[in-house]
Amino acid sequence: MKVRIISSLVLLIILSIVLLLFDTLALNLVIAFVSLLAVHELLSAVGCLQYRLLTALSLCFSAIVPFLSIEPVVHGMPVICYLYVVALFLLLLRHHQQIHVEQIAMSLMFSLLVPFSFSTIIFIRDQQGIALGIFYIAVTLGSAWLSDTGAYFSGRLFGKHKLAPYVSPKKTVEGAVGGVVVSEVLMLGIAWLCATVAEHFGAPIQIHYGRLLLIVPVLSVISILGDLSASVIKRQYGVKDYGSIIPGHGGIMDRFDSALMVAPLVYLLSQYLPLAEVIG
Repeated sequence: MKVRIISSLVLLIILSIVLLLFDTLALNLVIAFVSLLAVHELLSAVGCLQYRLLTALSLCFSAIVPFLSIEPVVHGMPVICYLYVVALFLLLLRHHQQIHVEQIAMSLMFSLLVPFSFSTIIFIRDQQGIALGIFYIAVTLGSAWLSDTGAYFSGRLFGKHKLAPYVSPKKTVEGAVGGVVVSEVLMLGIAWLCATVAEHFGAPIQIHYGRLLLIVPVLSVISILGDLSASVIKRQYGVKDYGSIIPGHGGIMDRFDSALMVAPLVYLLSQYLPLAEVIG
């Protein structure tokens, strides 16, 4: 537990530094690094790392995606994606006796899903600006991580009924409900803090607390879905953790799996059902 808490504090410090550099390429670099590590962990879990050229192509594409929104690169996005897909199938044709279409499909899925999902944070920043961008990243990571933390402690205290016995034996229904409640309460405080800080720096934002109250439970449930989806892969391939880069937590995927499905949904909300807006 002590190691887990220390690792969480270190992650929060790193996150604070990233937020200070939120409007720079540092955010793109961090997202690219996280995406590359996450895809590497997934490919390792399903046994694709033995195909070195396939791994190299997937990792290179994963690292490029977070920069595709930058002018003038954004105009080349369709070309880059197309060339990547063509390269994968050329590789399959050339090495069809060693590489099966299943490995191509998994590599394609992971290298598209992970970096594009994380890159929605960059898209929000580019479209909404710094103040709203930081608020939405707080909503994304807060609803995912607070739900996870709340579920962990609630499950230890009150857990009796298994949520998904095969997929994740330690998760309970009571823990999931507790996670939703904890996320709901604390996200209101975090939203207020974001608004206060934004006003202090001369970029006031108005939080739609009613919408936030309705949306946070949905985000919490989606975060649980992301967590369980990543756990299914581990169970089917006999993997305990995706890695050990974060002591007490495991790999990047073990810490960020719940945010994978939350980030795109928050992006959609920022477009069609804003949770906040700039004042003035």
